[in-house]
Amino acid sequence: MIDLTLVFLPIVGFLIGLLVTTLGGGGGGLYVPILTLLGVAPQVAVATSLATVLPTTAVGAYSHNRKGNVDVQTGLILGAGGIIGTLLGAYVANLIPPNLLKKSLGLLLLIFAIPMIRRFITTYKKSKTPPETNPENQRETGEDPDRETLKLTGPKRIFASLFGVAGGVLAGVFGLSGTPPISAGLYSLGLPTLMVVGTTVFVLVFNSLAGIGGYLFLGRFDVVLTVLLGGGAVVGSFLGPKLLEKAGKEIVEKFIPPVLIGISVIFGLALIF
Repeated sequence: MIDLTLVFLPIVGFLIGLLVTTLGGGGGGLYVPILTLLGVAPQVAVATSLATVLPTTAVGAYSHNRKGNVDVQTGLILGAGGIIGTLLGAYVANLIPPNLLKKSLGLLLLIFAIPMIRRFITTYKKSKTPPETNPENQRETGEDPDRETLKLTGPKRIFASLFGVAGGVLAGVFGLSGTPPISAGLYSLGLPTLMVVGTTVFVLVFNSLAGIGGYLFLGRFDVVLTVLLGGGAVVGSFLGPKLLEKAGKEIVEKFIPPVLIGISVIFGLALIF
């Protein structure tokens, strides 16, 4: 008789892969609770999450890059911070009481939601400004404003890397992808929404690789779980960017920022309380 879990997990992986690459994520925040509810030991759930997030983010980043949604230079800066944060998080997790650590990270997520909210409000106000009075609409650069990249130098590089470190800490401690602080950092730096989504997924590849390396010696990987979830997630993550493109800029600008803000606030409050 067929184990229904073997059929259920690839479907779950597909849906998570589709969701997180559409919103700019890796899926760690969904994999861990689902696996735990299915009776998987927490350590195995975390290790499996990190392993499953890698193909999801790698395929998602590749697909986003083909669409021109990845700012590689900025992503590398945050990715370097993510590697440091992930390894640091795995180490610190063994020194700080779990409850205190959760509350601290929850507070950090709420703080990182502030620049995202400010960015969203600014964008919303600009969308209500008539084109003839909006200075940004008067620029004739010949460039696509949805594909603008950043040139970070000096303090801005350090500022950007700190958001990567924060995302890495989430990955190292809880096996999460670290989406909220990374997205918050990219928004605060001024990247347009499509570039935020694609670059976030790109940065999460570094978090996943560092997390897998940090936890590799635990011997907690479950190959069957990883293949079942990862296989479905790869398909979903490949289709996510295509759906974003079909949805169009207006829907993306209105839908994705509030969802990312909501995830940051809800996750932050959940960790604190």
